[in-house]
Amino acid sequence: MKTLVSALALLVGSHVTAVAADQMIKFKLVTFYIGEKNGEYHSVGATVSPDGVIGTKDFYDKPLENGASIGRSTYYFSDGSLAANYSLTSTGTQTGGHAVGKYQIVSGTGVYQGATGSGVFEGDWEDKSPLKGASGLFNVELNVKTP
Repeated sequence: MKTLVSALALLVGSHVTAVAADQMIKFKLVTFYIGEKNGEYHSVGATVSPDGVIGTKDFYDKPLENGASIGRSTYYFSDGSLAANYSLTSTGTQTGGHAVGKYQIVSGTGVYQGATGSGVFEGDWEDKSPLKGASGLFNVELNVKTP
């Protein structure tokens, strides 16, 4: 009996270890400004991964001083979602510029349940973006860790 309990504990422990994963997710992000409320800018976006999978993004951005800002992003994919806080620095004018930022993943749903991790993004917005207008185009990399 003691051997059976030990074998079951080993089997369960092995399964938990096998489920834990680190995953690098890379994609393009197209963003669109939709409005302002309480000093925060609200935008939405669409993601396109290298294999053609499309997702969406909803985010809020609070401007700070000297081109810096902080915000919260939620990425929605077909198999779950990821929520991340971010900080960014941008250069440019009211009509367009370049931004570089960092993510801290704080939660997830679906296959990303319990996710943590980090990430980076970089790209151009409005007149500096190849898309022009009230949109931006960014490269995003997320290093997702799931339990």
